[in-house]
Amino acid sequence: MKKKIITLSAALFTVFMTVSCMLFESRPETLDGNLSIRLCFTVPSDTDSTAVTPVEDLDVKIYTTDYSIPEMHALTDSAGVVLFEHLPYAYYNVEAYSILHPSEFEEIEVVGAKALNLTADSLGTDSVYTDTLCMEQSKRGLKINEIYTSGPPNNIFYFYDQFFELYNGLSETVYLDGMIFLRLGTTPLFSDTLSVTYIYQFPGTPLTGRQYPVEPGAFVVLAGNAFDHNQIGPIAGKTVDLSDAEWEFVNRIESGAYDNPNVPNITTNNGRVSQESKVDFMVGVTGDALALCDGTDYDQTDGIDINTVIDAVEYSSSPTHIKELPYALDASYGGVGQNKYAGQSLERIRPGFDTNNSRIDFVVINAPTPGYHHDE
Repeated sequence: MKKKIITLSAALFTVFMTVSCMLFESRPETLDGNLSIRLCFTVPSDTDSTAVTPVEDLDVKIYTTDYSIPEMHALTDSAGVVLFEHLPYAYYNVEAYSILHPSEFEEIEVVGAKALNLTADSLGTDSVYTDTLCMEQSKRGLKINEIYTSGPPNNIFYFYDQFFELYNGLSETVYLDGMIFLRLGTTPLFSDTLSVTYIYQFPGTPLTGRQYPVEPGAFVVLAGNAFDHNQIGPIAGKTVDLSDAEWEFVNRIESGAYDNPNVPNITTNNGRVSQESKVDFMVGVTGDALALCDGTDYDQTDGIDINTVIDAVEYSSSPTHIKELPYALDASYGGVGQNKYAGQSLERIRPGFDTNNSRIDFVVINAPTPGYHHDE
């Protein structure tokens, strides 16, 4: 009887071990290697909203935690395609990141990611997984970052403390030489030229000049009048000190124009650009359209070529505002709800953040922040 109990115990132990191995089988040491992953990476086309453009030389990474195999990298070809071969069926993560340079003044940050659960059952008889990933993008570059036009809290209709702030979101230095800053008139929404109300120009030669650098991550304040506006009694302590602005707008034919000798000028009626108005650069308190252009087209008599625009922004406090800027430059407008003579300002949600839709990109902040961001 004792012998039978030992034999039965041994048999049960054998069955238990067999079931345990089936339930808790360790990961295989050898890979089946039958799977291929073929991916195509694209970004929306700049010239056709219905088309996409392949991304060449994009570093694509895939990895899995199902097996102890290293992370894999490969570059896309001219068609935006990358191929990974001789892989086991598994759960994969795909990641890709790049900065594209469509022009001297702009970078596009593109990101693509996807999780792939690839099994022999999910693919059937086909051992090649094929997919196209359209990458998310946001444009980085020299941007109009803040627009302060609404005036400080006051009842004397003071709004001469206006300023505009630029921000260099590129990873390289850019140069302001010869660029033009515009207050725009109403322009047909699908026009290839911009109507101009005011036009001012930085000194130097467009594109090739290297006298006026803006370092990566730098803010540049353009003041209507570069002095401490808190010196005005009724608004003392309610507004901004612009005496240290990087630039000041000066109209050469304005009688008695204020000109801070310590601040370089952006000018009009300077022999290159001119306008009929004899006043300084001023815009609507709670609504207008602005553009920064590279300066290669500065003859405003027939409009400014839209292809020279580096950045453009439209803003209005009214939710029923009729759009004035071409959709190609700004899909909507920012500033809805902004109050005049309340000290509010309009600033990008992050420095230089730009989706070409000011309704998304800008927020109304309670006080202006010349030379820094409101989250700092």
